[in-house]
Amino acid sequence: MNPKIKSSLVFCLKLVVTIVPAYIVYRNIVSDPEWDIGDLYRLFSWNSVLPFVLALLCLGLSNFSACLQWKLLLEKQNVHLKYGHLLKLYYVGLFFNNFMPGNVGGDVKKIYDIRMQGGQDTVGAGLTATFFDRLFGLFFVTLFTLGMGALFFVYDDMQRAFIWPSIWIFLGFCAMFACLCSRRLGRFCCNLASKVLPAKVGARLVRMFMRFQAFRSFKLWVQISLLSAVTQSLRILVHYYCGNAVGVDLSISWYFYYIPLVAIISALPISIGGFGPRELLAQSLFARAGVPGLESVVIQLLAYFVSLVLSLFGAITFLLGGKPDEQGDRAK
Repeated sequence: MNPKIKSSLVFCLKLVVTIVPAYIVYRNIVSDPEWDIGDLYRLFSWNSVLPFVLALLCLGLSNFSACLQWKLLLEKQNVHLKYGHLLKLYYVGLFFNNFMPGNVGGDVKKIYDIRMQGGQDTVGAGLTATFFDRLFGLFFVTLFTLGMGALFFVYDDMQRAFIWPSIWIFLGFCAMFACLCSRRLGRFCCNLASKVLPAKVGARLVRMFMRFQAFRSFKLWVQISLLSAVTQSLRILVHYYCGNAVGVDLSISWYFYYIPLVAIISALPISIGGFGPRELLAQSLFARAGVPGLESVVIQLLAYFVSLVLSLFGAITFLLGGKPDEQGDRAK
């Protein structure tokens, strides 16, 4: 199939997956007999300013800890760049994630930037570190749902059902990390793949498997676990403060229980920027906590707007361009 035709078909499918859930969300809101466009404006007041600022602060701090985690993973791949420069690349990646028609464009841009710093040999290193960074973040945020479920929702018949998807997602991540970091399982998977895939693809899988072996470090796992705990907690707090901004009085435990599921759905490359499925799932979940459909959707959109505002720093960095400080910056 022609690559252009294939790309167009994929985009059309993503467009459908974006529009259909978004329309369902819209119908759920306007189907209320008492719905009025004024309801949207009444959500905001001067009391919304402080929670919005706190949401910006939480997301900004989470980006610092997330970039530090990315730096640790890159160093295990023998890519050594100054934290300040990596932070610029990280924000540029955020800008591409938010403003490009997809939710992985920023990761591709970060890998490209790493390659520009160190040459062709760093493509695999950048890809491995960035891929693992994304996976570990999603894995760790799943732990919040499991933790909150065990502490607060396991005895609630209406909420207990949502623990099971998190358990299966958690087990899936565990199996994936085992295959990536375990020598025996990794070799078995590579041998199996080499029998059914073309030789070149099999060779690339073997090389990638060897790169993942660099992450077999107890100290590294402790470090990235602590950083992920901070990063993901702060990002869930962003939604909590966005809820406060629109007058939603809901315990923070609900956010730690629901938002991880919403984050996993929005991370899947099945829609444009995560729109549609994200809002539909959030609307369905928070309705069980008594949050009206309009407010639950506005919380997600406001959290996305917070991300857009902060990613403008990446836009400025990208537009200004310029060469990184080469002193002390080395990529092997």
